[in-house]
Amino acid sequence: QVTVEAQPTNVSEGKDVLLLVHSLPTNVTGYIWYKGQIMDLQHYITAYTTDTEMIIFGPAYSGRETVYSNASLLIQNVTRNDTGSYTIQIIKRGHRT
Repeated sequence: QVTVEAQPTNVSEGKDVLLLVHSLPTNVTGYIWYKGQIMDLQHYITAYTTDTEMIIFGPAYSGRETVYSNASLLIQNVTRNDTGSYTIQIIKRGHRT
C-alpha cells in the first residue's frame, strides 16, 4: 500500500517540506498531486509523466512545488495557506488509478 510521509512532520512557516511517497507500485505512467482531498482541476497542483519525464502544472500550482520522478512532492517556503491534506493520484499502465 502506498503511503506518504511528510519530512519533517512539523514544519514552520518559511521552511520546506517533502511529501515522500513510499511503496510506489510498478508499471506507473504518472502521478498527479492535488491540494486537499478533492481530485478536480481546481485543486490540481502538478503532474508528472514517467515515460516522457514531462511535468505539467495546474491551477493550484504556486511556483513553490517540485514533483520528482519518485512521485514525491517538495513544497518550499511553506505558508499557512499550505496547511491541510494533499492527495496523490497514481496512474498505472492501462489507465488504472
